[in-house]
Amino acid sequence: MLSKKLQDAMNAQINRELFSAYLYFGMAGYFERQNLPGFAGWMRAQSMEELQHALKFHDFIHDRGGVVTAEAIAKPESEFASVQQVFEK
Repeated sequence: MLSKKLQDAMNAQINRELFSAYLYFGMAGYFERQNLPGFAGWMRAQSMEELQHALKFHDFIHDRGGVVTAEAIAKPESEFASVQQVFEK
């Protein structure tokens, strides 16, 4: 059984992982609009990796009898001034 403090921290991390996945997804869209399919594909792969991280935390909590809570995910940026700005983010 997980302590409430650990469970809360892990649920917060799930939210951060999902935010990161959403951010990378937005970056992929930017690259698609810029006709940069290689960068877009790479960002999509990063998005999927973040989703896998969230699922690992989910499974860890669930396997130990904890409760996974779904909180709102902040809206990430999806418009950027340049390719360089995307990578700086």
